[in-house]
Amino acid sequence: MLLSLAIMVMALAALGRLVDIGTDRELAARQHATAARLAQSKLAEVEAGVLGLASDTGSFDGSDAGWTWQVTAEVQTINLYLVTVTVSREAAGKPFSLKLAQMVLDPAAKGTAAEAARPDPSGGAP
Repeated sequence: MLLSLAIMVMALAALGRLVDIGTDRELAARQHATAARLAQSKLAEVEAGVLGLASDTGSFDGSDAGWTWQVTAEVQTINLYLVTVTVSREAAGKPFSLKLAQMVLDPAAKGTAAEAARPDPSGGAP
């Protein structure tokens, strides 16, 4: 009887630890998904020309208020930049950061849809 009670207590302790590990992994996965979404959003702002191709930092607001971002852009060739977005936060006393890098054409060199000439409906050259 005493032996079976000891085995049960040890099994419950092991199960409790497994639940803790699962909870930690879920938090890490949620942080990673949120960081990826925020970094992609900031990179899209750079691609669209909302953010310039200069180094910049800031913080998110609203439901993402605990997150900060940093953007760096390195010239690779004419009108081509390596843009790196770093998103970070400190949660439960542990720092977490994610970097996303992508080659981006200078939005000023691409132009905008408003600058495009409309095609001639009669089929003539513009």
